[in-house]
Amino acid sequence: MTEQIVSGPTVTGQIVSGQTKAGVVVIGRNEGERLKRCLASVLAQHAGPVVYVDSGSSDGSVEHAKSVGVEVVDLDMTRPFTMARGRNAGLDYLLEHYPGCEFVQFVDGDCEMAAGWIERGLQFLKQHPEFAGVCGNRSERYPDATIYNQLIAMEWQGSEGEVDACGGDAIYRVSSFSQADQLSSASRQPFNESMIAGEEADLCLRLRHQGWHLMRLDAPMTVHDANIQRFVQWWCRSVRCGHAYAQGYHLHRRDTGHSADRYKRKALLSSLFYGIALPALWVLLLVMQMMLSFSAVGQLFLLMAELLVISFYLRIAQRAMCAKSDARYSARQRALYALFIVLGKLPEAQGVLRYWLNCLRGKTSNIIEYRQA
Repeated sequence: MTEQIVSGPTVTGQIVSGQTKAGVVVIGRNEGERLKRCLASVLAQHAGPVVYVDSGSSDGSVEHAKSVGVEVVDLDMTRPFTMARGRNAGLDYLLEHYPGCEFVQFVDGDCEMAAGWIERGLQFLKQHPEFAGVCGNRSERYPDATIYNQLIAMEWQGSEGEVDACGGDAIYRVSSFSQADQLSSASRQPFNESMIAGEEADLCLRLRHQGWHLMRLDAPMTVHDANIQRFVQWWCRSVRCGHAYAQGYHLHRRDTGHSADRYKRKALLSSLFYGIALPALWVLLLVMQMMLSFSAVGQLFLLMAELLVISFYLRIAQRAMCAKSDARYSARQRALYALFIVLGKLPEAQGVLRYWLNCLRGKTSNIIEYRQA
């Protein structure tokens, strides 16, 4: 279905020289100043077409984008919105009006593009034709503002090298989409529009199945502004992660020829085990200890069982601390990261159950928003 196009700059159908055959797609909703920074950072380094896809903003985002020379796609909000839908709409518009486009940079409207990133990413893809996509380092704008921003800043960090997936900010080779598209059972477009989260990893899985490779460069790419102020926002974000695990596994559980991937199965089982099974066992043990009379041996057995439950959580906490053991992080930061990895299993399990319950009801999941405008 064709999205509504808001009148913008005159479309020439030509890609400006200097950013050879490349375009940029920005998606957003009520991002305010974040969007202004995003568009300014893109326009400062990119001479080719820039498309902004808006999903019902009421803060003047569309008017600002048009005022700085950016072409706008205004999504029909009578249809369910997903970020995948926004990216597909921007890509469709870009390829329709600039058919010579060979590369596309996707960027979320709450991110500012690092100077020089687009040229560096394009250079890599031109020199390495076997790679479908490339990303760089994403950092947080205010990592010390809240503990939740700190956690997200630690989450973004990764090493240079070939990766299984790129996130929402990445440059892709357009020709790779024609093959990945054929593997999407729910959508005939690159990003699966039925997914409310995890659509980038889903695309990257299909790309890898077709023999493409993905790269993370050790270079600044974007500065993200999470602005998570409250515990409930962090919780909702974690619920969305669990939902993505469940949906990703469900979509690819019958994939043939690529069983080694076992897509999202490990994350899904981890959420269920630590978020449901162990808490239920802990409650059962406590109820038995309070309601029933046991001998000394029985009481010792219950105590050992409770300690065993605790040991499982200590084990994943230790693994989380080891994963962030480099010199960039203090002992306090590593401990905080480990604590929230453990705690996050509860909302992740909630997200898994939410997806399964919607499947049983035949209901389409709505996007889970953790941040207000």
